[in-house]
Amino acid sequence: MTALLPFQRRAVDALLDEDALCIVARGLGLRRVVAEFCRICATPQALVFLLNASDTEEQALQQQLMALRSGHADACTLRVIKNETNPAARAQLYRQGGLISVTSRILVVDLLNDIVPIELVTGLIVLDANRVTAESTEAFILRMMRSRNPQAFVKAVSESPESFTLGFAPLEKTLKALGLRHVQLWPRFHVLVQEDLACAKAPVAELRLPPTRAMIELQQAALDCVSATISELSSATKLLDPDAINVESSLFRYFDALVKRMLAPHWHRLNARVRGMVTDLAALRRVAELITAYDCVSLLKYLDTLLLATKSPTQAPPLWLASDSANILYSVARSRVFSRRTAAEASGDEANADQMRLLGLPGSIVPALEVPPKLLLLAKLLEEVGVANRTAIRQGRSSTSGPVLVMTGSARECQMIRTFLATAHKTVDLGPGGKHPKMMADLLRGFFRWKAHMNSGSGGTAGRGRSNNNGTNSGATSSPSVAAPPQPQSQAACRGAPAAKRRRVRGASAAGAKLPRAPADALEQETATLAAHIEIHADGSQSLSHTGLDDPHGLEGINPDDIDDGWLDAADEMPEFDEFYGILPASETVLVRPYSTSGDSDFLSLLQPTHIILYDPDPAFIRQVEMYQAQGHVLSQVYFMVYDNSIEEQRYLSAIRRERESFETLIRQNASLVIPISTASPVNALLLARRSQRTAVHIPMGTPTIVVDVREFYSPLPSLLHAAGFNVVPRTIAVGDYILHDHLCVERKSLPDLIQSLRSGRLFNQAESMIAHYSYAVLLIEFEMNTSFSLQAIGSLNPDIAVNSINSQLTMLVLTFPRLRIVWSSSPYETASIFTELKRDAAEPDIDRAVAMGQDDSSVEKESIYASHPIALLQSLLGVTLRNYQALANKFKSISDICAASKDDLVSVLGMEAAIKLYEFIRSSIN
Repeated sequence: MTALLPFQRRAVDALLDEDALCIVARGLGLRRVVAEFCRICATPQALVFLLNASDTEEQALQQQLMALRSGHADACTLRVIKNETNPAARAQLYRQGGLISVTSRILVVDLLNDIVPIELVTGLIVLDANRVTAESTEAFILRMMRSRNPQAFVKAVSESPESFTLGFAPLEKTLKALGLRHVQLWPRFHVLVQEDLACAKAPVAELRLPPTRAMIELQQAALDCVSATISELSSATKLLDPDAINVESSLFRYFDALVKRMLAPHWHRLNARVRGMVTDLAALRRVAELITAYDCVSLLKYLDTLLLATKSPTQAPPLWLASDSANILYSVARSRVFSRRTAAEASGDEANADQMRLLGLPGSIVPALEVPPKLLLLAKLLEEVGVANRTAIRQGRSSTSGPVLVMTGSARECQMIRTFLATAHKTVDLGPGGKHPKMMADLLRGFFRWKAHMNSGSGGTAGRGRSNNNGTNSGATSSPSVAAPPQPQSQAACRGAPAAKRRRVRGASAAGAKLPRAPADALEQETATLAAHIEIHADGSQSLSHTGLDDPHGLEGINPDDIDDGWLDAADEMPEFDEFYGILPASETVLVRPYSTSGDSDFLSLLQPTHIILYDPDPAFIRQVEMYQAQGHVLSQVYFMVYDNSIEEQRYLSAIRRERESFETLIRQNASLVIPISTASPVNALLLARRSQRTAVHIPMGTPTIVVDVREFYSPLPSLLHAAGFNVVPRTIAVGDYILHDHLCVERKSLPDLIQSLRSGRLFNQAESMIAHYSYAVLLIEFEMNTSFSLQAIGSLNPDIAVNSINSQLTMLVLTFPRLRIVWSSSPYETASIFTELKRDAAEPDIDRAVAMGQDDSSVEKESIYASHPIALLQSLLGVTLRNYQALANKFKSISDICAASKDDLVSVLGMEAAIKLYEFIRSSIN
């Protein structure tokens, strides 16, 4: 473990001095600060909980704590509690003390069940404090901890300053939810940080590469499509802020979340067309990113996948595909990969055509295969660094040269760089296209084989990834592996109207006059036709191993977005590894890693590189490099690569600007924070304010009790009930979600859960179970906070009965179960007030009875196993009740079998009285 820098030591001391929220800029070693704080505070004689830690963070913290033990046998280690740990084992771990990472849901249930010795708790460390809200489970835990053990400390940390500047007073709300009064800010421009990181600077070479003309045209076309989609979305709904939702803001990754946050209050009321445009907007923003991140073949494959995913007979294609800019996007993307020769040109060059077929490629194409400029420059840089290292070692000037570290934005780029470097010395003669790098030739062959696979009908199906009117998602369009089956070869090349007949969409690029405006559908269909011929010729072709197009890495069947750390093995980078023995010197080693694996500054200390190449710009890793050198490590050269005047550069500059502005805003807010001295919960204050608006609300004497199903602790309602003064008892119950008293059961449904339960039929079984066991059964339909309190827009209401309509399904539910009561709640806060009224003058529930209810009742089905419409008809027959219809359904296979059954058969199932009623009803005359 590396030693802490002075500013990191000051951050640890500040956390030791007071309970506070510590916000640190990305890349300044927050994980290392947390590890040092855990080492100091968490000993076996104490009990400290770590909240909101991911699996990756838990593993990294365990390794850091082991490195910090320094031979002390009583030093703390991190123990992790997951769902697999039973309550008895958890109680034993709590009694042993130390540092424990536990999920918030498990901890809050254990606190309510008195499994945690709360008097022994020393404190809590909350990671990702920007996720804590007044309704979150973490706030619930802290509220109970403050009330029952006020001496326990609370330390909260975060690396996301932007999250504390969005919305109305987010910093104050977070501090109130955490119960903290102090904020510690550590931006990059902090005086102490600047002093520590300015002590030594590595020589940095900024390499600004001009993008190719095709890349410029692709970016412009993609931005035009984004502009057209934003215009259409703004005209379809007036819920977007035009100052925040524009083409400039769409360059950044927070844009998707910004759009969804603006539409979230009315999301369930939006039609499928508007939801589809939101999905299209995210896909187009992804395309703009991949222009500089992917190679030309992978980009074309991704675009073709998006196009195939729109070919659904039940859904209209997205509007952006009808624009000239979309045609330019697909045309330029394909021109970077290959062009098609005319029949006359192909017939006059049969030798090259045969060679292309032998290589597994169509004979009528001319490969272009534009290599990314960054890849070519990277190969030159590595060659220069290798020559310089060998010269220095040979001359005795340097014997401590370390490896060369290449950092990229994703695992897909790592795989591309490794493959290119491993085969950089190999080229393949592609006939009329000339010689090309082996990697590009392999990718081109894999692309056509993928198209042939899709043509054969074995490629699967895919939807557009749009949501229907009820909020369910029908597919995804963001992954290159998603594709829909192509149309039969007999269909016309263009699915829609000709380009001249299409309605022009706002935002079309002016560059359209310079390029052929062939529809994107026609280009994709033409490529599919070429791929079909590849499949035919490939069946009888000889082995291609001698052509140099063998695929030792198995790249053709790999989804680029699903590459895991298995691609990081050195053995995969060296096909001829068995021909060599020994360990390469560090100066001859090239390490390619994505930023996601860098973690913290200890990542660099472990690898000890002397040359670092930033293939993609990343502000957080640049700070890690600064800290690496400030700790005394030697860096010979740092290369910073970026495409000049590109979306990539703009996104990097904007990230730095947004972080700086966020810290400046937090500094001003911290100087004028207004936090009440009272420790009263803000949730409780809001609930009391809402109650005061009601008249004649009687609160039961004593502490009212509500039995809550443990699965409900994923929602904020149990926390709000506890804040409202209820005794929340978590149990695993089979009937209902909330038991208010022995005769009242409540099943809570959020909107997505309501829609899913109605469609699967599970809600009908739950309603039947509640009615069978409780005198009063309530279905609570709860809307989220700040959400429009309306199930559907007025204009979308349909008077006709439809099977997939939510209104029709709710009507059928009420008609089927007349005793079921439906309660509508605008928010969890309102639900807490409703429960207060429902508990008025009521006895407390029997906890053991609530748990046992429905456990031994085999007639109560937990999931839907019957068809809903025949069951609805069966339940309407005379003599059939909610208790005996399942016996009929298990005995007979259809309604006709029941009608044909004898009286004795019905008596054996229903009993004498019910069987006679049903038998006579079926055979009664209608005249």
